[in-house]
Amino acid sequence: MKAGPLSAPENAPARPTGSTPTVRPTGGTGPQRVLLVDDSRSIRTLLKIYLMARSFEFLEAESAEEGLKVAEAEHVDLILTDFHMDGMNGADFAGQIRASTNARLSKVPILMMTGDPNVAEVRALGQKAGISAFVRKPVSCAQLMTLVDTILPLPRATAK
Repeated sequence: MKAGPLSAPENAPARPTGSTPTVRPTGGTGPQRVLLVDDSRSIRTLLKIYLMARSFEFLEAESAEEGLKVAEAEHVDLILTDFHMDGMNGADFAGQIRASTNARLSKVPILMMTGDPNVAEVRALGQKAGISAFVRKPVSCAQLMTLVDTILPLPRATAK
């Protein structure tokens, strides 16, 4: 599976944390929104390239703490998070999302990634925290798209 052309239009950068949240109806009519939480800008860029085929709108956070603020302020349909980050790790971040008093946010699919050699332990921590899927880095485009398509189906077309 190809990632798509690199000349595709760039997605808008994430809204600054302190700005006014975007209000979207529950049945949203715009593109699905993905929050990328990873302390590596290059990994976030690679994930966006891999996910271009789905025409997502992307929000980004460099830390789990920033990711929580973005997730609470913005409508998101999917969260992709790294496990290893300074401060809060991806499993603790997922646990915070699942514990949210916002019913919509607490049910958002979460895909956790790791390059940690102790995959079984990291996966167990993620599953205990309530992640929806897990993948080991480096991840291929096809592998990522398969997981994303499984945990976040394409929106249904509206009836004519």
